[in-house]
Amino acid sequence: MVRRDPDGRDRPLSAAGQTVLVDPDVRWTPAARTPGSPERDALLLAHAPLVKFLAHRIARRLSGTVDLNDLVGDGMLGLIEAVDSFDPRRKVRFKTYAETRIRGAILDGVRSRDWAPRSVRRAARMLDTAIAAVEGRTGEAADDEAIAEELGISVEELQRVYLRARASSISTSWTDDEGGEPVDHGESPLDCLEADERRRLVSEEIAGLPEREKLVLSLYYERGLSLREIGEILGVTESRVCQIHTRAVARLRARIAARVSVPETIA
Repeated sequence: MVRRDPDGRDRPLSAAGQTVLVDPDVRWTPAARTPGSPERDALLLAHAPLVKFLAHRIARRLSGTVDLNDLVGDGMLGLIEAVDSFDPRRKVRFKTYAETRIRGAILDGVRSRDWAPRSVRRAARMLDTAIAAVEGRTGEAADDEAIAEELGISVEELQRVYLRARASSISTSWTDDEGGEPVDHGESPLDCLEADERRRLVSEEIAGLPEREKLVLSLYYERGLSLREIGEILGVTESRVCQIHTRAVARLRARIAARVSVPETIA
């Protein structure tokens, strides 16, 4: 079964009638490493929709203006690198390997263009440090009042910090096959871990979040809902959802950094 896209290309369908991003009949072979070979061209063409899909997902997570074409271009470079460096002896599917390289190339491109302003990085660092300090002392999840007190600001001022830090997230996969999120300030603690360990660590820390923060992350990353849609479900404003999301991500970064024991140069 196939479905014709608006661009006139036929895409294979799964048994459930959903569009398959990558044609399963197109496989990596050693000949794909040869520039200009039919095998290479076919593999790159078959995985181009995956590049666009991941670029769109990452673009949706970024606040402010980004050039989607830049993200797609970075992703295509990652795909080419994946074709050239893939080792079938590692018993990993090429699509799985390519996703990692594509996503990494896109995130590297975001970092290299210094997309996030210094104010964003400062705000993210402030939140991480404050949350880690409060939770280290109390052993409990830090709420807005405790975080604001630690920073020496009012709760109203803290809401503005959340908005400035909105751009920052953690570089990891929320599910086994979904896209990860861009990080704007250098190496994440999670970059030091293998993929399986990252997923396990993030899953454990998400399970320990306050219920509302867990729900927001689930609706945003797993269900793909917008902040406005989540606000309608929770009965709060979009800006409030943004604050909850930012606090949850900062809490995760702080807790993961504490467990991984990475030097504070990461932020």
